[in-house]
Amino acid sequence: MSGQPVISEASILEGLRRVFRSDGTVSGDFTLRDPISLTDGKTINGASSTEINEITTRLNGAKSKTESSFQWEKEAEFALVSLDQVGAFDRFFEDKTFEGQGDNPVTFKVGRPSREFAAYLLCKFAQNPVLLTSGRARMILNRIRQIGSDRSVLNRRPVPVDGDSLFDVIAAGISATTLQITATKSRADFETLANSFLFHAAYNTDAAARIGLEAMFRPQAIQRVRRSQNGSLDAPRQTYDADLVHHYLMGVAAEIPLLEYLAYYHIAEHFFEKVFNEDLINQVRSGITDPSFSARRNKDIQAIVKIVTKVKGQIKDEGGVNEQRALQLVLDRFVSIPRLVADLDAYDADLVNHYANSDVPFAGAGKVSIRGNDEEAVRGAIAKRIYKVRNALVHAKEGELPKYAPFAHDEELAREIPLMRFTAEQIVIAQGKVL
Repeated sequence: MSGQPVISEASILEGLRRVFRSDGTVSGDFTLRDPISLTDGKTINGASSTEINEITTRLNGAKSKTESSFQWEKEAEFALVSLDQVGAFDRFFEDKTFEGQGDNPVTFKVGRPSREFAAYLLCKFAQNPVLLTSGRARMILNRIRQIGSDRSVLNRRPVPVDGDSLFDVIAAGISATTLQITATKSRADFETLANSFLFHAAYNTDAAARIGLEAMFRPQAIQRVRRSQNGSLDAPRQTYDADLVHHYLMGVAAEIPLLEYLAYYHIAEHFFEKVFNEDLINQVRSGITDPSFSARRNKDIQAIVKIVTKVKGQIKDEGGVNEQRALQLVLDRFVSIPRLVADLDAYDADLVNHYANSDVPFAGAGKVSIRGNDEEAVRGAIAKRIYKVRNALVHAKEGELPKYAPFAHDEELAREIPLMRFTAEQIVIAQGKVL
């Protein structure tokens, strides 16, 4: 699933139809069923094909595009996500502009999305209809539809609209925040400037935000509710370990991919010492119960000692159990590969192929063919990939490569989360006790 949608006039028109529940398209123009009357007396009847074409051309003409940003020669726009639950950043910086100094002054403006960015979000809605099914999305869409109508009194206060375009209406109602940066000369470091502004803002106000799209605009976050949408929710038939449940809930609730991944990893990590020690015991037991073993032969005793010494050496080198080996043992014991494949396919039909054809550059983790016939080899490859991703998230020494960069690698990391989550779910369920 690609985070960057195709930006086209057709997608923008489809987004308008979905938002306003109207099929009013004639010769490329979009006409509202009910015109919008603004507080300043202006009326908006729709969007012209000329405006839609201009917006499409501008978006596709950006020098750099990501899921959450557009950069041109002298300006850029970044979607922002407030990093606190009450939206302190949005409230503190709402519609504020900061003028830079020097020979090449840079202007920073925080507030509603531009017409172009609002149109881009429409493309997201058009190409991922499931985004419109969340409760928050429905609330925001109703808010947009009520702007300028008699029903807007239900909102207690009117939503002000700056401008006279239908895309200004969408920008006013969509409840998103962007950072728009404008320079007097061409620049190639707009993302650096954006992150510098966010640090400066957090340092001085304790209000933090990051570059990125809110959960309602990300298919990965929305699709988590598909299981409950596909059928009624039954009462649980098992009880589960409280520690594992708490880690799982932390993962589900996490808004930051790094925290989500590590929360699910901790579920597997919970059993590392247990399975590692049991594996050592089983190796020793297997050795001394083998018919070829004799307590009278020194070489047989030395073979057992060698097993224990090797494991003790690994523990010393690792500062604990060999985590990658322990992770594979956990997968061997609790994870069914066919079920894992089925879960991944149900979530995103492209993910299994993605893991087979793509490595994880920020972690140095290799490809894994989850549909392979040798399940033990598959679990080993999965354990190696998961463990390397985990190491990249928790180790950030200067000069170490590869290394995870917070936020910059979030889109790559998001594709690794389903593998970790569905693995963790099987581990939790395997510990369940029938009610």
